[in-house]
Amino acid sequence: MKNNQNIIIVLLVIGLAYLGYSLNDTRNELKKYKDRYKSVSIKYIQQIIDPPLLEKPNSEDMPITKVDFTSNILEFENLDGQSYTLKDFKGKVLFINYWATWCNPCLAEMPQMAELYKKYETNNEIAFLYLSKEEKQVIKDYLPKDENLQELPLYKIITDDELFATRGIPTTFIIDKDGEIIVKDVGSALWNDSSVEDFLNSIL
Repeated sequence: MKNNQNIIIVLLVIGLAYLGYSLNDTRNELKKYKDRYKSVSIKYIQQIIDPPLLEKPNSEDMPITKVDFTSNILEFENLDGQSYTLKDFKGKVLFINYWATWCNPCLAEMPQMAELYKKYETNNEIAFLYLSKEEKQVIKDYLPKDENLQELPLYKIITDDELFATRGIPTTFIIDKDGEIIVKDVGSALWNDSSVEDFLNSIL
């Protein structure tokens, strides 16, 4: 009787071990599938996106377009933990992009974002702020997967401001030196297009 019980226990242990191995193997396959889907999705979006329209925000969608730097509560920190508010960038042209690592349309436009940023990287009259609501560690863990993100000034939002409320991401805002939001663009776009550079140069 005891031998039968031992055999049953051994069989159960073997069965559970096999089940655990199978589940782990399934999880790995699902992860590979998800990664493959993400890559294909990003490449597809990159093939169909157009340059941004560079239009002013719709008054119904965004009735207030002037940033009050004294009362704006948008606070964010870089990946090293240094905190900032918009007040720290008052007097500059601001290029603000809301994005996330899980957002394929966001990642699809990052190569163009990186090209644009490099053209103005040393220009002290403009600040590029790439803001995410994700935890810093999530962003850090994703960086090795995307060399374009490694080129950009990334920040984690601490306190968001309703002025920059948006129905989806990616969303990009361009703010002139007087604090007027002159562009709100929702969705992926070719930000390395010459029209964007001409536009930014005209307000710098």
